[in-house]
Amino acid sequence: MAKRPTPGKCVHCLKDPVERNWDHVFPESWYPESSRKDQYKWQIPSCIPCNTALGKIENEFLSLVALCLEPDDPASRSIVQKALRAHRPSAGKNERDRGARAALRKRTLKEALEGMAIPEEGIFPGLGERWDRPQKDQMAMLIPADSFRRLTEKIVRGIFYVLDGKFIEPPFVIEFFALDPSVGKSIREVIDKFGTTYAREPGIVVRRAVAPEDGTTSFFEIEFWRQFKTYASVTRAS
Repeated sequence: MAKRPTPGKCVHCLKDPVERNWDHVFPESWYPESSRKDQYKWQIPSCIPCNTALGKIENEFLSLVALCLEPDDPASRSIVQKALRAHRPSAGKNERDRGARAALRKRTLKEALEGMAIPEEGIFPGLGERWDRPQKDQMAMLIPADSFRRLTEKIVRGIFYVLDGKFIEPPFVIEFFALDPSVGKSIREVIDKFGTTYAREPGIVVRRAVAPEDGTTSFFEIEFWRQFKTYASVTRAS
């Protein structure tokens, strides 16, 4: 295990100097069992408050988004199984654990939308109905849009630090996009033509196109478990 990083700047909040520990760019629990056993997992130095806050977002996000993934795809099978166990009281190790799982199951079902209550708009690209069920038999998970944004931004910051040793700081800002396949053609064309791929398959594949003029202005495409993508840009604030 790597030694704890020395005090310094946090990749996320940019505070400096702060006590830091290692934060996984792509959470360890998000790597499917089909990943290579010797696969290097990107790590970055984070202040403890940022690491704790992002860890909570990651856990809550995974518990919901995993229920929307394909259960038979090798890229997501173990992730789906893990999420289902987390919602199954009988899988608990003790009474307290069983109670926590029951509470999670109850909360998830309470917040889910069913049948005709599911809106036609607001479904994240790639996470819609994938089993061709009639709408009356469908169920939708309510996942905060801010979770997609925060996790995409975390990966963008992490990639720049891992590959370039660089912090994304003013005047540069990160902007998040959820692009439907029918839009965003120009962004995809730039990434297709100039992008470089950084893969930790089958869990995550990142494509990044960086402007050579300043080495920071860039577009990102981030694919999760081969099933949905998020996009981001890094530009100078206007």
